[in-house]
Amino acid sequence: MPPGNMFVDHDYIYDAFVACTNDEYEWVIRRLRPKLELVENPVRLCVHDRDFIPGKPIHESIVAKMKESRKILLIISLEFLDSTYGPLEIEYAGMKSFEEGRDDVIICVLLEDIPVRQRPRALRNLWHKITFLKWSSDPEA
Repeated sequence: MPPGNMFVDHDYIYDAFVACTNDEYEWVIRRLRPKLELVENPVRLCVHDRDFIPGKPIHESIVAKMKESRKILLIISLEFLDSTYGPLEIEYAGMKSFEEGRDDVIICVLLEDIPVRQRPRALRNLWHKITFLKWSSDPEA
């Protein structure tokens, strides 16, 4: 369990921490990153293979990098919800939002429709408080 008040510091290195599975990582690098980082006024993303410190436990890296990020982008798919770290990242994101007293911390990008019964409790609890974006499968959208 993470220590108390782990998200209170407001010195942000990143504009957004990206939480995704390895399966979605290619989508993040090929589709999302160019639209956010590779533009005139870039959004600085925290992505795991570039920004995590090698050798540090993954859950510690998640907490540290979320702390250093203004927002958290949860890239939601069925694979993410079934992954080892996806539900943990949802819970940590909720704690960051609560501890910072900000409902605008979390942004969910839905890559597919997720039936309510398949959403973890932590995500259902956040559902009406956070921004959700449905990503179109149309590359021009």
